[in-house]
Amino acid sequence: ALQALKAAGFRFVMVSNQDGLGTPSFPLADFQPVQDFILALFASQGIEFDTVLICPHFARDGCTCRKPGVALITPYLAGHPLDPARSYVIGDRDTDLTLARNLGLTGLRVRAGGGPGEDWPAVTRRILESSRRATLARKTRETDIQVDIDLSHAEGSSIHTGIGFFDHMLEQIAR
Repeated sequence: ALQALKAAGFRFVMVSNQDGLGTPSFPLADFQPVQDFILALFASQGIEFDTVLICPHFARDGCTCRKPGVALITPYLAGHPLDPARSYVIGDRDTDLTLARNLGLTGLRVRAGGGPGEDWPAVTRRILESSRRATLARKTRETDIQVDIDLSHAEGSSIHTGIGFFDHMLEQIAR
């Protein structure tokens, strides 16, 4: 699933709550080898994360960086603005979906352990089949042009310049 999303141009950020990370009951030495293994496994398949953001606090601590809070992600977003129409939060918990809403993004629930949500192929299809559209308009003294592109649309092109031969040539490019 992540390889298909990467091939479509998506980038990845990992955001995780790890209750009590670094405390005597959950020492960093127990967490880090597993985390490193997972990241190396992803990297061996060509999947790398722009950043990995981990909140070590317990829910009772009331911190603002714990999901669904956005404080952990805000510094990253300051240097990496998102396109809300083409950005997603994928997770297996309600807090992930709330995080998505708090960021103004679409949240998709992936099923874990027989719980609610969709499997990874269904989540991937929803993202990749969502509309990939762009519109560009330019008006000068000589021209008035509007181009609408929908990369998800299976039908052919529709080009109307008023010049038949030119329409035909542009349709060939579109094909």
